[in-house]
Amino acid sequence: MHLFLHIGDHKTGSTSIQAFLRRRAADLEAVGIYVPTAGTYSPESGHHQLAFELLEDKRWNPAHGGLEELVQELRRCPLPRAVISCEDLSLLVVRPDRLRRLEASLLAEGHTVSWLMFLRRVDDYLESLYCELRRSGLRARLGYPGFALPFLLWGRRYSKFCDQRAFVRRWRGLSNSPLQLLDYDRAVGAEGLLPRFLQAIGAPPSLVEANHAAPVLNQRREQITRHFRSVLGPLLMARFHRSNQRALHS
Repeated sequence: MHLFLHIGDHKTGSTSIQAFLRRRAADLEAVGIYVPTAGTYSPESGHHQLAFELLEDKRWNPAHGGLEELVQELRRCPLPRAVISCEDLSLLVVRPDRLRRLEASLLAEGHTVSWLMFLRRVDDYLESLYCELRRSGLRARLGYPGFALPFLLWGRRYSKFCDQRAFVRRWRGLSNSPLQLLDYDRAVGAEGLLPRFLQAIGAPPSLVEANHAAPVLNQRREQITRHFRSVLGPLLMARFHRSNQRALHS
């Protein structure tokens, strides 16, 4: 079986993709693409419990299944392809042992693996990420400027990267499986995010065409950061955009 592992990134439509995969699992199964349930915690969630287990996150709940349960479920599936989605899997870039454990466990079963990742223009991405983290309880010193400064200086903060070229280089150095990069902004402005994702996982044109108008969830125009947009936006773009585009389109 060939496994597509969608690893995000955060704030690139992952919630919409995961809800679609779970809602339309039967339609996908009919065209040979399986959506596992191990590692999910609700009828529309991604495979977040898989990531929580690997990252040793306090939200890990064995009742929802993890890597071993996923492996066992895939053993019972006769279909040629499967798709797994969780943006937190991208955080494994700073946990090489856990990334290799995940990949090795799947390869040992005779599967092949492709990683899929949407990348978004850096100014919009960082604003959206900051606001999401703020809603989750983060209170960065000096607000958004204080949050953005480490990214401007070093290209990353903890396990999150604005320097997408550095992320890609690091991921590809850790994994033996291909990483396919998808352009979030181009997809949103052209065929649509879900159709672009469905194309990437080999869904037939009939299914792709049927979902051009599928809704994109969790969209917001950020207001908390609007006062800093005119200054920090151009700085972020000048610092990263050209390099990120080379990573995306090389």
